Amino acid sequence: MNNQSPIGIFDSGIGGLTVLKSLMQKMPKETYIYFGDTAHVPYGNKSKEVVIKYSLKICNFLVAKKVKLIIVACNTSSSLAITILKTKLSIPIIDVINPMKFYIQSNKHLNKIGIIGTHNTISSNAYNQVILSVNDKITIYSTACPLFVPIIEEGLENHEIAYIMVKKYLEPLIRQNIQILILGCTHYPIIKNTIMKTIPNNIYIIDSAENTANYVLNYLQKNDMLAETIIKELVCYVSDESRHFEQFAKEYLQLPNLRLKTIQI
Repeated sequence: MNNQSPIGIFDSGIGGLTVLKSLMQKMPKETYIYFGDTAHVPYGNKSKEVVIKYSLKICNFLVAKKVKLIIVACNTSSSLAITILKTKLSIPIIDVINPMKFYIQSNKHLNKIGIIGTHNTISSNAYNQVILSVNDKITIYSTACPLFVPIIEEGLENHEIAYIMVKKYLEPLIRQNIQILILGCTHYPIIKNTIMKTIPNNIYIIDSAENTANYVLNYLQKNDMLAETIIKELVCYVSDESRHFEQFAKEYLQLPNLRLKTIQI
């Protein structure tokens, strides 16, 4: 393993592609290996034990591919499995929740924050713990949005049903006069345009994908782990064939020749 070794990224499905896209934009020289667990999506309604089991299997697969770093591009895995993953694995593991700490540190004016995510992420209080460890005077309003991931995985993020569910889930948060809305699931940037058309303009949306990419760039720079020469390769694995995943990935990443490799782990 060296600086030219790939970066491993995984998610339950297409959501982690939002993190991957941000990484590719900020670090175009890097090689990336992405794993989408399409056989088991969504993770948001599964038990902690099952999420840990799937996450550990994927990480072991990525370690076998000699990655230099693993990004847990799934908020549910980040909230439920990150401690076990860091204990079991000997390479750096970065989740998508902890980077929020640095955003809060640099925005001391915040006092009302809204968070949306899966049932597991919201009930874990992982975001609350990170935010309040920096500023315990912030009031946090959170709500689970369990239908967002299925809507996005089916490619319905711009459909009328998406607008209906966005309005249903977010109206209680809007009434609390929140200043920012944290998209606590890496799938949610895909439905961001629908959210923006529903909430007031004065509510700023925080995308965990971009936040994480900034954190990873800083981490690699600080630890002298950035790739030095351009290889620029992407290998994309899924655990079950998914026509929508492949089509979405090609369009979203602007890689028309991208091919998926299906592997059961």
